[in-house]
Amino acid sequence: MTVLVVAGLQLVFAVLAGVLAWAFGSAAMAQSVVTGGSCALAGTLAYAACQRMVPGSSASRLMWGHMLGEMSKVLVTLVLLGWAIVSDPSRALACLAGLGVALLAYPAAIFWLNK
Repeated sequence: MTVLVVAGLQLVFAVLAGVLAWAFGSAAMAQSVVTGGSCALAGTLAYAACQRMVPGSSASRLMWGHMLGEMSKVLVTLVLLGWAIVSDPSRALACLAGLGVALLAYPAAIFWLNK
């Protein structure tokens, strides 16, 4: 459940950042910002997939599922971000900005879920 909240917030943040980039910049910049945010979202979804594959509920299995999920999240995010930056180096800062905005969903989710 918590992972889905983070993924939803990342989607909302990425889209809002894209709308702002489109309003104050260009459509290409908005596309790059949303692409960067989508890289973070894909990593979060990879983490959720690893958590779903954990059989049982023992502490050791949950720990390994969490570690594999975190590793897959980082790997998926970095591979997709690297691919986005290599495919259009002139928009690298916009992709990084979108990634940064989407990563703000983690502290926002902590604040929101602990109310």
